[in-house]
Amino acid sequence: MSFLIFNNVYSMNVVRDQISQNYSKLLSQYVEDTDNTLKEFDNYLFHLYSDPDVINMDLYAIETDDYVLAKQRVFNKLSRQLDIYTLVNTFFVYSPVTGDLLVSTRENTYYYDRVQTVKQFISENAATRPNDSSNGNWLVMTAASGDNYLMKINKDLGAGLSGGILIKMSSLAEPLSRWNTGPGGGALVVAPSGETLTTMFFPLERYRQFSDQLQLEPSRVRIVKDKEEDEQFLIVREGSTHAALEFELIIAEKNMLQNLPYLQLAIYFLPVGGAAVLAVYLIYLQRILVKPLTQLMRGMRRIGQGELSVRLHEGGSTEFAFLITTFNNMVDQIEHLKISVYEEKIRVQLAEFKHLQVQINPHFYMNSLNIIYNLAALKDTKAVQKMALHLADYFRFIMRTNRTTMTLEDEIAHIRNYLEIQAMRYPDDLVFQLEIPEPYKHVEIPPLVVQPFVENAIIHGFTKAYGAFEIRVRAERDAEAPNDFFLLRIEDNGKGFQAELLSQLNSAQYLDQSGDEHLGIWNVRHRLQMNFGREVGIQFGNREDHGAVVTLRLPWHKHGEGKKDHDELAGRG
Repeated sequence: MSFLIFNNVYSMNVVRDQISQNYSKLLSQYVEDTDNTLKEFDNYLFHLYSDPDVINMDLYAIETDDYVLAKQRVFNKLSRQLDIYTLVNTFFVYSPVTGDLLVSTRENTYYYDRVQTVKQFISENAATRPNDSSNGNWLVMTAASGDNYLMKINKDLGAGLSGGILIKMSSLAEPLSRWNTGPGGGALVVAPSGETLTTMFFPLERYRQFSDQLQLEPSRVRIVKDKEEDEQFLIVREGSTHAALEFELIIAEKNMLQNLPYLQLAIYFLPVGGAAVLAVYLIYLQRILVKPLTQLMRGMRRIGQGELSVRLHEGGSTEFAFLITTFNNMVDQIEHLKISVYEEKIRVQLAEFKHLQVQINPHFYMNSLNIIYNLAALKDTKAVQKMALHLADYFRFIMRTNRTTMTLEDEIAHIRNYLEIQAMRYPDDLVFQLEIPEPYKHVEIPPLVVQPFVENAIIHGFTKAYGAFEIRVRAERDAEAPNDFFLLRIEDNGKGFQAELLSQLNSAQYLDQSGDEHLGIWNVRHRLQMNFGREVGIQFGNREDHGAVVTLRLPWHKHGEGKKDHDELAGRG
């Protein structure tokens, strides 16, 4: 066995050495070819100064037809060069004097982004590194979008004209990514400082685990280990002579050794006698120990996945029979306990729902009684009757806490009673509109999900600065999911939300933690999510002129004729 272990280690080292040498040679050849390509690009930019159309762009004024025709011909030539030089992402010609910029890019769908990237690079190159790219060096630049580019600028195309090339870093690493590096392997382009310039072909998080190991061993070929996954990788690095770049090839070790011809395989058959004894012993262990143990492990794994219907066959030795019987009894107890927990959870949620529903505490009880008193003192019996009727309907609705859901039509009727009372409190200063199309009236919602926002509008937004205070409640289709949701908007023409408060109210984390400060809003949001899940929501905003807007996103339930009416509304929308 010692000989076999030594032979195996020796064979793996030989394979590592051979593969590292082969990959190192291949990577060196690739980097050399890439450098030659960059030199070819240098030559192309250098000879642009003799192009007659580039000369014409320099000779003619920018607004003349000759200038436009020359610019179009240059654009066509650069576009054809993109088909020839597949590595290039963008060609550009610009005039620092006139500010005119000509951009030809391979990615036409991102043309605007490429123009902005070129402008950014030109500005950075002119401001901080005016001569770096003109004397043969290629610059590594980072766009505002976060993409890294290799850039070259030639400022000698003519009096006042410059030309340049952009190469996306991912284009340099993409051919390497097609090499067989095994599962988990990949390719990267890095700066000499160790900063990664590409992330598409190898996970950046995994590469960061290698940083300390790479600093300790700064050689062209290194063996590093992913401690989290317990895997080893061979990293081959080669630097470019034409740009400040280094190419890294990351090969999974298990891919290198998966076809290793283990020479010691023949030695396994030498101790025939020992192998025969071992085989008999393993068969015995398989029947007595391994098979029952495997059955028990599979049962535990299925239990861990939530399959509580699993029962094991009792058999084997006495010890395992006892374990399996105990396991089956334990599963029975877990199943009964889980059912009990679910039932208890449902009871707790129902109790919590009832408690939340009765927490609504209208703030105008005493004001309503004062209004009735004042009307009675004025002997306005009709107004007293109207006020008492609205108040009775309002109290009747509030005290019906046994309902967990109700139709939107009933909720709006309750809001109408509330607003009628407030209108009698603020005569000539409060008007309201309730616009609920027919198909939405029959949607079932939890009680008292609209009133807190109407009440907040009057308490916090009421003002006479813009004339009569107006409240509008309307329902409309949800453009994003018209067959599943609809929107209920509560608008007013009052003060609106302050910017800081608006930002807080639209933060889900803030609402989750603000049960004391904004009880009404937190109450409505919590009850909606208990009934419909997290797909429903509340959005706060301000109108363009003045006033606040609260939008409730509610699920649409199709019932009978309501579905047909809603489909017609969606069709017209």
